[in-house]
Amino acid sequence: MTPSRTTRILLSVATGLVFVVVVAGLRVGMAYWSIDRDEFDPDAARDRIDAATADTSQGGETDADGTGLESDPLFLTDLDFEITDDGLGPEYPSVDQVVVLPDMSSPPLPDGMFTAYALIGADLSGYLADTIILVLLPSDGSVPILASLPRDLYLPTPCGGSYARINSTLGGCKGVASGPELLSLTIEDFTGIAVDHFAMVGFSGFSQIIDVLGGVQVCVDYPTRDIKAGLDIEAGCIQADGGTTLAWVRSRQPEQLVNGEWSRVAGASDFSRQSHQHDVLMQLFSKMSSFGSLTAVGEVAQQVANSTRLDSAFSIGDAVSLAWSYRNVDSSSLKIVRLSYEDYRTSEGAQVLLPSITFAEALGKVYPAISG
Repeated sequence: MTPSRTTRILLSVATGLVFVVVVAGLRVGMAYWSIDRDEFDPDAARDRIDAATADTSQGGETDADGTGLESDPLFLTDLDFEITDDGLGPEYPSVDQVVVLPDMSSPPLPDGMFTAYALIGADLSGYLADTIILVLLPSDGSVPILASLPRDLYLPTPCGGSYARINSTLGGCKGVASGPELLSLTIEDFTGIAVDHFAMVGFSGFSQIIDVLGGVQVCVDYPTRDIKAGLDIEAGCIQADGGTTLAWVRSRQPEQLVNGEWSRVAGASDFSRQSHQHDVLMQLFSKMSSFGSLTAVGEVAQQVANSTRLDSAFSIGDAVSLAWSYRNVDSSSLKIVRLSYEDYRTSEGAQVLLPSITFAEALGKVYPAISG
């Protein structure tokens, strides 16, 4: 029997849809596998750190060239990293003194309670984390939980046994732990939550991702600038491109033009940066739920692939499942962990932040199940 005209049309449409799905799926898959992947095993890294520390304490060698911890530190804990003019990396400082401060670590939570992702925004050197956001996906299916950790947060690091700004742990523990592994271990010791995966993006990559998603809205009451961050925007609301958005989330010393004079914005600090970062993340969540086609998803996936590093254990199945499960999450329903800090000046004169409550206390306010 010859198919009717209507049947032929339906078959053509169905074939076209299958073609679009296949092509888009291939684009997403190819994009995913083109992402730079890093080996990531924090537990094994901790074992290596412990072994290296024990070996050093017994007068053994820490690496092939026979240098020990005292003469060639595993971890660079200096609080005044200076990035060279060419942006290639920090100057190598001496080891900071061990500091004894109140223990603000949180007790370990069950591994199955959350799947935890560390989102890392690296600076130009790649040795320092400019932005650190911990994303927690509760196993009970409730909405994601976000926590920003300020880069000046002063915490004990597993490598070397001393305190350091958390952003400097991205430099890794020499020969035994990569930057993401050491940063994740430091986060775990502070929060009580083991980090399962990480995603890291540099400045240029962040700008490109924002551009491919069509920019985000930034609103200010007065003309605002931050010379160091490269921010310069007029009063009102704008649809900011990637470069402007990057400057906005990095700004620490903004000035506003009020009554004809430029003056520092009162209260601007790492906390205002966190507020900007949360706002941008919320907008990105909203954009994710607005994708109208698999083709659009493929285009975004390709751009992300060119700008991101992931851990080797983050599988294509994980990525698809994660995107599918949270595609319709209302960004306004996301839970934010709000930590409290106090200023602290180290013996070397560096200004840092100490947590004034534990992470568990702050998390319990938005997710009471941890104490159940």
